[in-house]
Amino acid sequence: MTALRTAQLDLEPLSVSHADEMFALLADATLYRYIDHPPPPSLEHLRQVYTRQAVGQSADGREIWLNWVLRERATGLAVGTVQATVLGDGRAWVAYMLGRDFWGRGHARAATAAMVEHLLAHCHCHELMACVEQDNDRSLHLLACLGFAPAPADHPVRATLDATEQLCVLAAGAARPAGA
Repeated sequence: MTALRTAQLDLEPLSVSHADEMFALLADATLYRYIDHPPPPSLEHLRQVYTRQAVGQSADGREIWLNWVLRERATGLAVGTVQATVLGDGRAWVAYMLGRDFWGRGHARAATAAMVEHLLAHCHCHELMACVEQDNDRSLHLLACLGFAPAPADHPVRATLDATEQLCVLAAGAARPAGA
């Protein structure tokens, strides 16, 4: 797992030791308005989740799990996460979460852009996918800024989504905005 950098952030490969500092940030129920699961119920639960994720792949080896904790270089604080699940067919799911106190600073966009570049350049991905609630304007805007677009109606993954969800995709080689 490779560490990544942006102008203001270090993206550290996830380890179980990150759970202690991430628990308070991830316990904020506000972050889960558009997510299908609740905040971690305990520090021990988060440690167990990070133990599974830090393995870096599914038990059958068909999925590669890439997870980074975002650390603000100026303060040294852990401010969020970005993650990708790389599938064996050249596609990857991407996701991100940023602590509420750090919204509006460009961190989510910069970190997600760094992850996207890594996936396209080093992980043999030809399509990146993100599932977003249709009324999550902030996330839809972030993805659009990075060159993601709504998936076509015939995209095979769309059939598995809830009626309130939007599938956004970025194809390798697709034009992306400058700075994305």
